[in-house]
Amino acid sequence: MLVVPLVLLTMLFVVQYGLAYYARQVLAGATQDGASAAARQDSSPESGAALAEDLIDEGGGSLLDSYSASGSSDGQTVTVSASGEVVSLLPFFGTITVRAQATAKVESFDPQGAP
Repeated sequence: MLVVPLVLLTMLFVVQYGLAYYARQVLAGATQDGASAAARQDSSPESGAALAEDLIDEGGGSLLDSYSASGSSDGQTVTVSASGEVVSLLPFFGTITVRAQATAKVESFDPQGAP
């Protein structure tokens, strides 16, 4: 009789980690798209972070209790980072925090023959 509760608990753990994996994939895709958008000429790291937050909300908003995205640039590259806490299926199970970061080279126009 002890087997059934253990099997159910094991299945909930598998589902919990599956949700965490999916949430990590959503964050990774959102940061990659955000970094790509922020790297465009005449764009900013803040616009990339805003796009990443919008994509996280659309792709996994109900999957995450809370999330945030931020962007930074050193002039040559732009980096968008995001983190979030995955919804917990088990009350005694702690929160799982997932993070993702993406970097892209800032676009620039260099005319042909320029020094």
